[in-house]
Amino acid sequence: MALFSVVGVALGAPRSDVLDWLKETGVSADLSPSEDRFLATSTPPRQQLIDSGWLSERLAVLCWALGEVSELPPSDQQYDPAVFQDLLPPFADVDTASFIANAKLRSDEALITKADELLGHHWEARNAKLTGMAPAIPVDIEIVQERHHAINWVIGYDGAAWDEVTTDT
Repeated sequence: MALFSVVGVALGAPRSDVLDWLKETGVSADLSPSEDRFLATSTPPRQQLIDSGWLSERLAVLCWALGEVSELPPSDQQYDPAVFQDLLPPFADVDTASFIANAKLRSDEALITKADELLGHHWEARNAKLTGMAPAIPVDIEIVQERHHAINWVIGYDGAAWDEVTTDT
């Protein structure tokens, strides 16, 4: 929900409303340092807004990991961020406390399988970029690097905090 707030502000949600909701629900305590800095900046630079909007791909993976969505789009297609309003508080038909209390991760096997898949897609995208050759599968490096970050955090890759997660290929 902290990430949903960042993505929402990046995509045009009223910052003051988001900050009020974060404070009311206590979710503000769960913001990472980079998320907190972004939300504290009243007029972030354009590039920071763009970068924060891309975090919707990370949020999609978190929603998938919680079983809130059954599938992610292919690795060359962006996730539709409008879907988050149907899934997450304060817009979905569930309050924040209930959402948190009922959150359950998919099985370790499913999470590791997805991590392996996203690692492979990220490698494919990086290899294509480095060699100038077409990737063997349709991939978009911006999409897969964001998704790879999120799944690595979910599986506890290197035990890193959200802002320090790596996406080694």
